[in-house]
Amino acid sequence: MGELGVGILGAGWVSTEHIKAYALNPHTRVVGVTGRTAESARARLVETGITDARVYASYEEMLADPAIHAISICTPPHLHPANVVAGAAAGKHMLIEKAAANTPEDLNRMLAAVQKAGVKTVVSFVLHWNPGFLLIKRLLEQGAIGDIFYAEVDYWHNIGPQYKQYAWNIKREIAGSALLSAGIHAVDAIRWFTRDEVVEVSAYSNRRNAEYEYDTNIVGILKFAGGAIGKVSTSFDVQSPYAFNIDLLGTAGTIRDNRIFAREYFTGQTDWAEVPTIRPDSGDVAHHPFEGEINHFVDCILTDAESSLNLADAARTHRICYAMDRSAETGSPVRLDLYGPLP
Repeated sequence: MGELGVGILGAGWVSTEHIKAYALNPHTRVVGVTGRTAESARARLVETGITDARVYASYEEMLADPAIHAISICTPPHLHPANVVAGAAAGKHMLIEKAAANTPEDLNRMLAAVQKAGVKTVVSFVLHWNPGFLLIKRLLEQGAIGDIFYAEVDYWHNIGPQYKQYAWNIKREIAGSALLSAGIHAVDAIRWFTRDEVVEVSAYSNRRNAEYEYDTNIVGILKFAGGAIGKVSTSFDVQSPYAFNIDLLGTAGTIRDNRIFAREYFTGQTDWAEVPTIRPDSGDVAHHPFEGEINHFVDCILTDAESSLNLADAARTHRICYAMDRSAETGSPVRLDLYGPLP
């Protein structure tokens, strides 16, 4: 396949970063955009300096265009299931903003449609290309801290009226939950760092911002298949700057964000070693490494390779969120069947 024609579905905040990243990739061309209004779609093209793309009147019109090979789905979360099922039926590869789906039933429909169509998917856990994440991953692969027996990852971000998405983020039908709306990044991260699957969760939640239709703070205790334990938390009510806290305790050392203590790895070490790097310390999508993610998506299409962040793998991350939300609602632990139906 030569140049990939790309369509952008949704003309909100994050779509700007997708368009910029495609414009930098030598194998892609943004063919067109469609959004809630034609004006918003045109505004994204003007903002990004794209002069040779069209504005589609509808998603259906975009899907019918043979010049479109791949689509970035940048609509609000509750629209993703219908968007993905239609895109798969049209044979389009898809980069899907998270959360992919707010319910297990919708996620199952999406998985079936993608599997039937044989299209490539990547779910937008964009922090996999954050330099701080990559540093931690490299240290773990080199065995710097040994085997992880305890892990914590927190997503703390006061998503209030200062963000445009607040208008829909407060609605359960659209955003789903604090975990699905944003904290899912922390769930994805703890899976990626531990390289293990969660088998049971217990969670508690509360709410301080009454405008939200769901609890804005949640903490969950996780049990992993290999015996490790962990904790994930999300807070939208936190009174502090954005924080993405990472603590990994291993048999030979410990990682705390961009600090590491590992006497066997660093001979003679007497205190924390800190590595200056770019950490996930902002909720601004312009701070996120979309270029790396989109280059990966394009490579998967061109080389006919499955992404480690495809919809099937992302389903495992989503099921942990569903299970934590259920545990917080019921007050009981929830076990996960890794290979059976989603809970």
